[in-house]
Amino acid sequence: MNKRIRKKKQKQLEKCLLDLATAIDAGIQEYWRWRETMQRRYAQLYAEEYARRMRLIPKQ
Repeated sequence: MNKRIRKKKQKQLEKCLLDLATAIDAGIQEYWRWRETMQRRYAQLYAEEYARRMRLIPKQ
């Protein structure tokens, strides 16, 4: 019975670690999507500000 309990606890631990790894992976992917979005947005804002300062487009 002791061996069976150890096996069960081992499987629970493995499942817990697998769930944790999956959650971490999803978080990292979400972070990179967010970062790419912010980089595009900042590049767009920079380009707009640069164009305004060079008087290529009027101030709004």
